[in-house]
Amino acid sequence: MLHRLYISGYKQFTRCRPAPFTRRSNAIQVRPYASYRRFNNSQSSTNIYQYYLLLLTSRKAMYIGGGLLGFYLFNLHEAPFTHRLRFIWIPFWIETKIGDYSYRQIMSQYGSMILPHLNPLYGRITTIMNKLLATAIANDEDQTQKRHLQQLHWEINIIQNDKLPPNAFILPNGKIFIFSSILPICENDDGLATVLSHELSHQLAQHSSEQLSSQPIYMFLSAVLYSLTGVSWFNDLLINGLFTMPASREMETEADHIGCELLAKSCFNPDQSIKFWERMGQEEQRLTRQMGGGGAANSVLGQWFSTHPATTKRIHDIQEWLPKLREMRESSGCYEYGRFHDFSANYFKKY
Repeated sequence: MLHRLYISGYKQFTRCRPAPFTRRSNAIQVRPYASYRRFNNSQSSTNIYQYYLLLLTSRKAMYIGGGLLGFYLFNLHEAPFTHRLRFIWIPFWIETKIGDYSYRQIMSQYGSMILPHLNPLYGRITTIMNKLLATAIANDEDQTQKRHLQQLHWEINIIQNDKLPPNAFILPNGKIFIFSSILPICENDDGLATVLSHELSHQLAQHSSEQLSSQPIYMFLSAVLYSLTGVSWFNDLLINGLFTMPASREMETEADHIGCELLAKSCFNPDQSIKFWERMGQEEQRLTRQMGGGGAANSVLGQWFSTHPATTKRIHDIQEWLPKLREMRESSGCYEYGRFHDFSANYFKKY
């Protein structure tokens, strides 16, 4: 509640007790009980900078920083195939629990659209996935991850809705979801193998765990930037543009590379990967025109804040890898009679 005090009219309008006064030279003098000081933003910013400087130079901060650095170095792991070092501290069991939670959410949203498992498509996709999984497990040098992949309860679910954007993904618990809208773009088994090997590669490289492991770092950076700038949207834009989105695009390129090697070693045709991405590019252009988008400026800005690399870049990358991929396919004995007995393992017992 706001109180107003009038002195010059010899009247006081207030609910509190009148302030005591003394007569000096026939004048009324009110004793000051409080004063108001304007908040100084520049002084506050200076204090924050000084606070961070003192905090960073303190002995306790050095001990904590040294411990965190040791934790970071201890949890640096080498990605399969590409041998990139990345920070992962989340174990497999937490990764699986997160996959279980995501699975329940997806089933509650799309459960009514899933095709019955008696549909012939499941047999076709199961055959492709068994070959890819057999190759991935046979070539995995990490024994812990190899056991983890073998123990997962693998499951395929086809979501029948051609109006949804073409998509497919594999959750960390081994649950596979394929949208029916991507099947015409795949066109054949090699196209399906391109999609499935890419999604399986995310699982092999533990990209979900890598993203989750980095989240506390991004949250800490966001909090520090907000204390300095006081602008949350700019800080989020900065962190996404400099860290989150580039890391996501790097993981996608890595999954492309691992996936192409998987399908080549599994006796699929790597040349068909380029044709798949060409068809995907045409579909993306169609959807862009349908949504009224497309301008050079929008595409450049969109790519900067995109989670996926441009389709043209993916095609260019695969074209560079093709000579090596063809050699891998030949060295895997794909042209020898009886070669496919190596893919006899079935990771989908109920299909």
